[in-house]
Amino acid sequence: MPLHQPDPPTGVADTVRSTVRQFAGSDHHALKALRSAAPAHVDVTTPHQVFTMNMDDLASGAGLEKARPVGWRHLVEENGKTIASSETSIAQDGKTQVPSHITEGPFDNATAEAVAAAHALPQVAAADFELRLLRIPALYFMALWLHSSATDLLVPLAPSPIGQEGQVVPAAVALSELSQRASARTGPSGPDAATRTP
Repeated sequence: MPLHQPDPPTGVADTVRSTVRQFAGSDHHALKALRSAAPAHVDVTTPHQVFTMNMDDLASGAGLEKARPVGWRHLVEENGKTIASSETSIAQDGKTQVPSHITEGPFDNATAEAVAAAHALPQVAAADFELRLLRIPALYFMALWLHSSATDLLVPLAPSPIGQEGQVVPAAVALSELSQRASARTGPSGPDAATRTP
């Protein structure tokens, strides 16, 4: 079966696309690739819901049942090439998804490559998996989360504190390794530069 990419709430993709195109070609932000992109050639693709876990979750030995949805992410492409990603977060009304930030860094190309590889996985061909993203900010960890009713698989994105970038790892195995590395947390900062959107 094909890897399922869920639809974000109504209007989210259009809002994100409009916001990204406003930044494209503008000199007023730090994102080099987007700054040099032509707005008409920029689009958003590959929607996936973003989930997060914190250090307390890991320390308690919790699994993905503790992962909390925090927004939606799209890849930003110029003429079909991934140049950035854009995320939304939940507004103060607790329901509406609003653009929160655009990021340009190593996780973006790693996501595009991992998604392409995931489509060819025998596990994906045999079951109905939904594409998600798992983020553990304190460990600077991001992974594709391939979710099905039967099992959960993680594909760590480069750079990963546990290695195994681009490889399919059972969720329990990856979370166990992350828990062991909790003391080596690097904090939420890293090589990705971000521009906040209103």
